[in-house]
Amino acid sequence: MQLNQLMIIFGAIVGTSSPTNTTVTNCYYLQGTCAGAINLKDTVEAPESRTAEQMQEDAFVTKLNEGNDETVWLKDKDNKNEGYPVLK
Repeated sequence: MQLNQLMIIFGAIVGTSSPTNTTVTNCYYLQGTCAGAINLKDTVEAPESRTAEQMQEDAFVTKLNEGNDETVWLKDKDNKNEGYPVLK
């Protein structure tokens, strides 16, 4: 294999050599920590950026739990994760 044939693309959440076969749902990252979530850009129906304040709100925890059969994310009431949601 020639060096120019080997291309790996890194993003903040997903790094892949075949971005057209990648599906990411209900995934978020801290705004300002990277240029984009997949292949260094944001795309429709892909990971979305959120501010720290947004990620620490009750509504964000509710959003993370949408579509789950049970609650898996909880609000960080004890500030063990700097106010960010924690796994149950």
